[in-house]
Amino acid sequence: MKKICFFSGDITRNGGTERVSAMIANALAKQGVYEILFLSLTEQAKKPFFPLEKNIRHYALGKKWISPGPGYLKVIPRLRCFLKEKKIDIIIDIDIVLDILSIPAAKGLKTKIISWEHFNYSFEMESLYRRFILKYSVKRTDYVVTLTDGDRQSYGRCLKRTKNISAIYNPMQETDGIQPEEKEPWLITVGRLIPRKGMDYLAKTAVPILKKYPGWKWLIVGDGEEYSFLQSVIKQNHLEKQLILTGRADDVNGYLKKAQIYVMTSRCEGLPMCLLEAKAFCLPIVSFDIPTGPNEIIEHGRNGYLIPPFDCREMAEKLMLLMEDTPLREKFAAHAQDNIAKFQMKHIIKNWNEVLYSLLH
Repeated sequence: MKKICFFSGDITRNGGTERVSAMIANALAKQGVYEILFLSLTEQAKKPFFPLEKNIRHYALGKKWISPGPGYLKVIPRLRCFLKEKKIDIIIDIDIVLDILSIPAAKGLKTKIISWEHFNYSFEMESLYRRFILKYSVKRTDYVVTLTDGDRQSYGRCLKRTKNISAIYNPMQETDGIQPEEKEPWLITVGRLIPRKGMDYLAKTAVPILKKYPGWKWLIVGDGEEYSFLQSVIKQNHLEKQLILTGRADDVNGYLKKAQIYVMTSRCEGLPMCLLEAKAFCLPIVSFDIPTGPNEIIEHGRNGYLIPPFDCREMAEKLMLLMEDTPLREKFAAHAQDNIAKFQMKHIIKNWNEVLYSLLH
């Protein structure tokens, strides 16, 4: 049985990247065609946040987090030993930064490398070290998987990578549906609380809305470095009962089932898992129309609103429109799952199987 290893920074984290990686790995493991493993640079929690199939083993190269830089040099021999010892056929790098480790570690071995882009070309170009790694890796990995066709085209146009590259969407989770009477007057945002997720824009949008609508709450589900910033916003504006920080939550679905509107204020994304989760629970979505992601998930004016990037006033207006208009929310919810076939797991896993087969035969 061929061995497929998903290589992560830390599979015990609770981000969208970790969620989709676990979903794809579990689906592949259930087929019984491949032996699936996970390898992380480190595991800062005792077990993966998102459950893995019982036959998926997970390992870590070290006990401490290592940031990209000179510290990576000592990781390469460890990774090479792992690839040889476990006889890995394909390693899937869950972030292009990990390519800088896999490429030298796999040199001369049978192991094929898939670079799985979880952001987009524009995002990679903004950072000096990520730009360097991308230009290095794009010529050396055996296959590239992007999250959107637009990003695949950017790779071809800007990086001249046109062969052994495919766009594969993230999959939606399957749900049993929800009943209207379960709903609460909640807006909801899910994800890591980091600058890239636009928590400053969220705060700027949320404060006036919540003061105008005291019966509504805005739940922020997640944890991260912006937690203390949001706490200060809550305290300064006396919103302790309305702007709710849940922290890292085990039952995210429980919150999504009860919410009425999903909001995303990110500065950049690849293909946001949070929007696919919202779509799965038939939530109207309001999001900034950032490059790659939202406009492939949201149909403006039909099941959500695409807001010009970082226009907090326009976002607030659209949110208040939905908050005030129950029939409009119900109309958007009824169309939330229009055109979902391309995000369903059976379609996604078929694409992944084709990629794996092409490298193994």
